[in-house]
Amino acid sequence: MSAPRIAPIDDIRPSRLVRPSSQKKLDRLLSKAAALIAKNGFNAMTMRELSTALGMSLAGLYHYFASKEDLLFQLQYRTFAALLEQQEKIAEQPGTPEERLERLLTGHLQFYSRHTNELKVCTFELESLGPKPYKLAEEIRRRYYRLMASVVAQVIDGPAAGARETRQSRHASLYIFGMLNWIFMWYDPARHGSVEQIGREMRDMLLHGLKGTKRSG
Repeated sequence: MSAPRIAPIDDIRPSRLVRPSSQKKLDRLLSKAAALIAKNGFNAMTMRELSTALGMSLAGLYHYFASKEDLLFQLQYRTFAALLEQQEKIAEQPGTPEERLERLLTGHLQFYSRHTNELKVCTFELESLGPKPYKLAEEIRRRYYRLMASVVAQVIDGPAAGARETRQSRHASLYIFGMLNWIFMWYDPARHGSVEQIGREMRDMLLHGLKGTKRSG
């Protein structure tokens, strides 16, 4: 999960610069940290516990992170930056607003399937960040919201609506994120099928309502 070209993360975080050759190791550290935080919560996880789980020294861990909060910020920022970059590319593809909405739904679910722990941490631990890191992480989230909301507005009011938001489209966008953000509480691919199938079912319910929803193939 490499950070995209949204903002150089080393320009906005207090920890040391990370060489490109160390990027894969940083990704592994964040992935392991996400698993520990998702299991026990941010407050319960210690940097010593993480260093033990990774088989590295505390000093080695602090080479990548200035503090425990810096680790959480990097995890939050990099996860949403990667998700946003992916979804922006999906939204740029040609098609009707309905087709773009389906692609965004499926893209989010596919990203979730690859980064379940990271998105769980992003959902539950945003409030654990201090004011400045919170603001930076929240801005990326808002950019993603605006991307989804612009497509939702076009589905409701037609392509000519552009990104204009109405009360109806705002509420619809919030409902969509409610569905997407809660999926880790219940989704099991063995029981519920692929994320692509779930994406089609979400699309049908959004476009046709509960009574008009047909079983997706």
